[in-house]
Amino acid sequence: MPRFFFLWMILVVPFCIMGQRKSTAPQKKEINASASSWGIGVNTNTNSGLLGGFSFIKTFKNRSFINLDFTNTKDYREFDSPFSYNGKTYVEGKLNYLLNLRPEYGRQWALLKQSSDGGTSLNGRLATGPTLGIQKPYFVDIIYTDAAGKSIQTSVPMANALDNTYSKSVISGEGSFFSGFSEAKMVPGWHLKTALEFKFETLKQNYLALETGFIIDYFSQPVEILNQTTPRSVYTTGYVTFFFGKSK
Repeated sequence: MPRFFFLWMILVVPFCIMGQRKSTAPQKKEINASASSWGIGVNTNTNSGLLGGFSFIKTFKNRSFINLDFTNTKDYREFDSPFSYNGKTYVEGKLNYLLNLRPEYGRQWALLKQSSDGGTSLNGRLATGPTLGIQKPYFVDIIYTDAAGKSIQTSVPMANALDNTYSKSVISGEGSFFSGFSEAKMVPGWHLKTALEFKFETLKQNYLALETGFIIDYFSQPVEILNQTTPRSVYTTGYVTFFFGKSK
């Protein structure tokens, strides 16, 4: 959480300063803030690494919008194993990935309008919709000894590497992210999002925007991410998304 607030200060404050500088200029006619627009974005959040996911947003003239997020949720207690094999690492005790697909509908309100000479506009947003959680096994590469005494290397779910399914096994590193999708299961849920959008118009009706806010996800059943931890049904996330888009 401290990392998120530090990132929030670094990224949001410059947008506010730009908006303040513009506000000191002579007042001109305001642009049409209710124009429709679309945008694509990249996300970082408190439950992920630097790259947390991707977003697509479509805003309508009546100030409603639809949005689609695809993100990865990590447990805040995750850490890389201090023991590496040939320089390869893995997440200690990680049993599953939790991938989230969030279609949502929302409304936005203008808190600071943008004048015709440019500057920054500020919108408040509230959205909700289903969360389609994908619980996918986390795979690791292991080296084990078979009944004939032969050393074999393979990729297995972390759960099998921990339950002595493979005798005399050693985890040699993280497996492929794409392994295990055939074993993934859906965990439906619902989410609520509150956000602020700092929007900066550029040339030819293109725009750059920064959206920052909080999301709460509630799943229909507890999701287990780490070994020997209590599975949770509720996850909260602070996030920042950078959008590039076009107004109509």
